[in-house]
Amino acid sequence: MADWTGLHEDLLDLVVVRLPSFDLLRFRAVCASWRAAAAAFTARRGQPQPDRPWLLLPTDVAADHDDGRLLVCRDREVPVAALPTRLGRVTSRRFVPLGSARGAVVAADDLGEMHLLDPVTGVRRPLPPVATLPLVARVEGLQVHHRGGSVAPVDALIQKAVPVPTPGGGVMVLAIYRQLHHRNQWATARPGDRAWKSVAPTGILAVVDVVVHRGQLYANTRYGMMYVFPELHGLGSASPEIIPSVTRRPSAYVERSFLVESPRGELMQVELLRPVAAAGGEGFVVRVLDECGETWEETEDIGDAAVLVDAAGAVAASTAECPALRPNTVYFAVDLEGETRVWAYSLAGKHKRIEVVEALPTADGYRPPCFWFAPVYSQP
Repeated sequence: MADWTGLHEDLLDLVVVRLPSFDLLRFRAVCASWRAAAAAFTARRGQPQPDRPWLLLPTDVAADHDDGRLLVCRDREVPVAALPTRLGRVTSRRFVPLGSARGAVVAADDLGEMHLLDPVTGVRRPLPPVATLPLVARVEGLQVHHRGGSVAPVDALIQKAVPVPTPGGGVMVLAIYRQLHHRNQWATARPGDRAWKSVAPTGILAVVDVVVHRGQLYANTRYGMMYVFPELHGLGSASPEIIPSVTRRPSAYVERSFLVESPRGELMQVELLRPVAAAGGEGFVVRVLDECGETWEETEDIGDAAVLVDAAGAVAASTAECPALRPNTVYFAVDLEGETRVWAYSLAGKHKRIEVVEALPTADGYRPPCFWFAPVYSQP
């Protein structure tokens, strides 16, 4: 049998520079010499090769079970992974994913605790419990009891939770949640905080997505209006700038609207349109914010970029770095009756081309919804 631990360090150096983030983590787990080669690579400020975003399928198995490992199938146009939705070895708790960004997943478990998870390394950082959100009375299982007496599932209460970078190099989670008879509320927390801190933008209606772009927080609304917060401190008392809403097509209404930063550093607004009449078909519209940050410009050419959209968010990838993905394309993942389907929507041309690239039968234990995850290498 070959002694893999005896490979010369020069050969290991040639290998390590060609690995994407997930493979680099597996590489460093083989033996001490391989781990040293990976550590030397990162110490030289080396970066793993970009990995394509994965389509995560939450599955109701325990993370420490033999079948509960993060299994990634990458021999497809879009990699697909089964994500175990149970935490803990002794007392297993089921969790619900609430959002993903920057290589982390925000989740709530059936004890009402919230976590910032790294699905690749298994690292878990505590966030304040759901019960500390304003207007929440208590949590039983994955059911939230409001102070007004109504009951809703956790993922119906929390529309999405997004990890965003902070100027000091840390991370803050911003949760967009809704209450019965109330407009969408915001709350923020950092790992280790005891309670969610309320953000009360009383003049901002129907916030559906947020993103940090060039150090500023952008908040997207259902009606196309954009609010820009110049810094992440003091969100509750800040006076945001306003980017006027765009003119939308009268023949369609917006079903989903997301913000995502392109690989070239541009801020994009991606919207899924549905027809209001029998004529016409659904499709995506992509707009790019101009250099001055004042005007949205609709485009049919996002160059060597692909945008991957699910029910709650969007990520972008460079097709020059991830050549298996199609340039100038929006991938859309959705859960249907009996299967999870991924469409590829080409933005170019007058007659848009839509193609099914994946049709995955619903497996036993699957807990929808599916969502996109962009892996980021971190030292375990």
